[in-house]
Amino acid sequence: MVTIIAKLKAVPGKETFLAEQCEKMAETVREKEADCLEYVPYVSVEDATVIVFVETYRDAAAFDYHLTTPYFKEFVDTITPILAGKLDVRRFDE
Repeated sequence: MVTIIAKLKAVPGKETFLAEQCEKMAETVREKEADCLEYVPYVSVEDATVIVFVETYRDAAAFDYHLTTPYFKEFVDTITPILAGKLDVRRFDE
């Protein structure tokens, strides 16, 4: 299994938009990727501009596939302009 922890931070005033986009993305992934076992965005209770995704994939191939999907690429293109800094993505292998 592969687990991903991805941290995103919206510029102030764009936190609601970012949260909506993250939830929409999560719904799409859960619907279309059978080898994605978990894909959940969590909004920080201390800072609403911060969202952390917890993602679990059956294997590395499933994660690699996720990165190539058109909806993932569209998601990244949509949220990049409203992020305060770069995505912080950490990968953990079991």
